[in-house]
Amino acid sequence: MKIVQYGGYHAVHSTSVNSEKPNNKKMKVAILDSGISHHGDLKNKIVASYNAIEIDQKPIDDLNHGTAIAGIIGSSHNKMGFSGIAKDNVEIYNVKVLNSHGKSDFQTVINGIEWSINNDVDIINISFGFETNNLEFEKVIKKALAKGIIIVAASGNTLGLRVDYPAKYEGVISVSALKSDFTTYSYSGKGKIDYAAPGKNILSTDNYGGYSIFNGTSFAAAFVTGSIAYILGNANEKINSTNLNTFLEPYVKDLGIPGFDEEYGHGFIQLN
Repeated sequence: MKIVQYGGYHAVHSTSVNSEKPNNKKMKVAILDSGISHHGDLKNKIVASYNAIEIDQKPIDDLNHGTAIAGIIGSSHNKMGFSGIAKDNVEIYNVKVLNSHGKSDFQTVINGIEWSINNDVDIINISFGFETNNLEFEKVIKKALAKGIIIVAASGNTLGLRVDYPAKYEGVISVSALKSDFTTYSYSGKGKIDYAAPGKNILSTDNYGGYSIFNGTSFAAAFVTGSIAYILGNANEKINSTNLNTFLEPYVKDLGIPGFDEEYGHGFIQLN
């Protein structure tokens, strides 16, 4: 089984989870972020777009964040030697909710989630968060989960002080960040964590059409989204947020306290 190296991390992406009978179903992944800029490695990957900040404007990435998230999840194999984890079975829905300063408000994100629900996506990736709760925001998250949509969110770069919303909500997959030695990245949030993934010195696509290094739980969340999309794209079962953790058990490597802990959650999803 061939292992693909991604940004210095081995044992993340196998070319074939189910090599005998691959399904390669197209998983619809909404990336709620700063938008996604044009990049050769993402050609034909984006099937629909929505700018929740300015609906009459294209959702271009002027923060250099969303393009990297998209690259980790679904970019084509390139001259740098890596590819997106779910490159063969993902359709990307580009939803711009963050401005050029990386800021947003609850209503803008709610609008982005509603658009994603209306487009029947399978997974929503939210690589940012809010420090405080908001009842209308929580309500739309629950609505998406009730529709069977899997939501993956960054725990936050909070120096271990807390987990941001929506990652903190029950049913949302909260992701902490790892260094290349699979120890916790110091900026990573701790507390309500479900899985840990690479989040330090990550090479991915950038909004200039090239490649840059990125750090933080944002990019760890993208790894988990890509891994889930890849696994579900090669599965026959109907999986949603209620049975996902059970389904993922065979793929998870425990990194901390056996079973579950506030740094690593259930552990690291490995596809090989």
